[in-house]
Amino acid sequence: MLHVRPPINSPIIGRMARNRQLILNRYRPIEEAGAGGFGSVQVAWDTRIQRRVAIKCIELDEVDMARMAFPGGGADAAAVERAGMSADDPTQALSGISSAPTASVDPVFADDDDEADLFSLAGRSVSMLGNDPFARSLAHVPGLDEARTAAMLSDASIVAVYDFEVQGSTAYLIMEYVEGMSLGEFMRRYDDRMNLDIIAAVFSAVSHALEVAHANQVLHLDIKPDNILINRQGQVKVTDFGLATLADASGFGTAGGGTIGYMPLEQMRQETLDVRCDEWALASVTYEMLAGENPFLASDLERAEAAIEDAELVLPSLCWDNLDAALDDVVFYALDPDREERYATVTDFAEELEPFLGDPKRGARELASIVGHADKEDDLADDDAETAVPPAPRVPLRDRIAPWHRAVAARMLGAAGSGFTAFVALGNIPQTSGLDNPLFWGLLALVALAGALKPHLGALLAYGSLAAALVVQGAPAAGCVLLVAAIAWWYFVAREGDAEANAAFAVPLAGALGGGQLVPLAAGFCLPPARALETTAFSLVTAVIFAAFGSGSLMGWDAPAHLAFNGASVQAALGALLAQPALWCVAASWLVAALALALVRLRPTRAFAVVGAACAGAVLMAGICAAAWVASSGLTWLPSVHNLTATLIPIALMLATCVLVPDYAYSGETS
Repeated sequence: MLHVRPPINSPIIGRMARNRQLILNRYRPIEEAGAGGFGSVQVAWDTRIQRRVAIKCIELDEVDMARMAFPGGGADAAAVERAGMSADDPTQALSGISSAPTASVDPVFADDDDEADLFSLAGRSVSMLGNDPFARSLAHVPGLDEARTAAMLSDASIVAVYDFEVQGSTAYLIMEYVEGMSLGEFMRRYDDRMNLDIIAAVFSAVSHALEVAHANQVLHLDIKPDNILINRQGQVKVTDFGLATLADASGFGTAGGGTIGYMPLEQMRQETLDVRCDEWALASVTYEMLAGENPFLASDLERAEAAIEDAELVLPSLCWDNLDAALDDVVFYALDPDREERYATVTDFAEELEPFLGDPKRGARELASIVGHADKEDDLADDDAETAVPPAPRVPLRDRIAPWHRAVAARMLGAAGSGFTAFVALGNIPQTSGLDNPLFWGLLALVALAGALKPHLGALLAYGSLAAALVVQGAPAAGCVLLVAAIAWWYFVAREGDAEANAAFAVPLAGALGGGQLVPLAAGFCLPPARALETTAFSLVTAVIFAAFGSGSLMGWDAPAHLAFNGASVQAALGALLAQPALWCVAASWLVAALALALVRLRPTRAFAVVGAACAGAVLMAGICAAAWVASSGLTWLPSVHNLTATLIPIALMLATCVLVPDYAYSGETS
């Protein structure tokens, strides 16, 4: 039976190309990679593990869908198949038979522990096996056979299968992504660069892959150039075990398909098969590499059988200088139409042929050189414009940000925030001040290191140092308030995570250059509501103290002008600031904005992040407008240009940050 491959513009590929949504709430489509096995192949980005994968998308037919609706099999399944075959809509086909009695468990998989083991190897949960009729209902899906089979085979010469999932009417086979080209494409584009070393590298890898498969009682049954992949490092890998059959105890299986030109007579005649079927296919591929053509290609099975039985083969040794003629007998022995006349195993075939070929290691290096630089050559310029593949879209930055990237950024921010706060504090303590003071740099390094390792610990040390500086400078009330607030905030909020500390560092860092309005936005964006509110409240305490250094505004404390402060002036400025109603208007807007953004962010999607940032921004704008109205005794709501700019810039930065929010998968939602 011929294996008919679906067109590249199949429904599932078309759907992915239109919406570019995540597959299985995890994989972002990048480009179409054609067809393979029983489905279309899509290259995608794994947003969790941060790597590319190949996804085979298998459209389930009406009968498949009907069997899933009645997974028990038996009478219901038969009734559904009869009804579904004539219905355009599987759901319509199910109408009228929903009241049928419950069917019994499919006897094929009942109490079959080995089958369950193979399912688990394919990435299915053990809890879904054995007693799960849904899993058993998919046993006939060709891609699932591929997942069970390929998951058994772990080898560098075999494309790995990671998982198999079903969503809606589509089955998805998640496989290793091999960046490079197939042997078929290599022979079409670089036939003039083929040599015995390269042939040896390909033959050695494919024969080894088949030896591994045969040792696990697995037949491939579709070895051909398009199923042999070469990556940019020169590694050769065998893919597409979609036609493989789990051999029975005697080592035999039945044919599930194949490709004319690369399958022997017994496979075309659907006889029982053994390892010599794959041996013949490997010999056909090897002959094609040696002679430059495949004499067994034909338009149909009848002509293909005649081509094998009556083929007039060119001696491969005549196609190469200094190639031992004894190689011809080895190849023809493996290509014998009568399988009883072939080598007993692929291992025997490889042992006989490899001495006549070149050096596999040197061939792998040459493959790496050719395939690794293939995209830099001009060969593609001469290809048919209709077959040219458009450039793949870039993977969004948000999908390239891995957890370790965020962890490193958090540590860097912790070091910067604690280090800068300590820099201000230590510079205002007489015993530690001075850039030429070793004690200054030693303590500064200690606090910054603590911030890098544990941001919350760095924050406690930094704000403790600032409190000490205030006391030494003659502002004991301000210093004590800061110290008590810092300890309380650290004990009840910050010590359980790093995000709280980093959000609080927005006051010294962003406020240093007039970005104080970023404080509530950062807290609301990164923290849950209660912690966002508590961290913003602590940040207000520190922001008012920094403002008392000289700027007198929560918009920012102007670090270049106020790194050094006088305690008496700070104490007096604090009293004046706390007596201003305008300051309380802005302070109230901070608390409301942080809480509003955190509440909206409870639904962690990009759209809700944008909505939350916009709502928080509106609250901050209202705060500065209210402050302007209070400060002008009711004459105007219009804030100053400085306050307006200092508010709009942080809002714009937060909206831009929302672009980096990754897609989030909710239970029950589909991609």
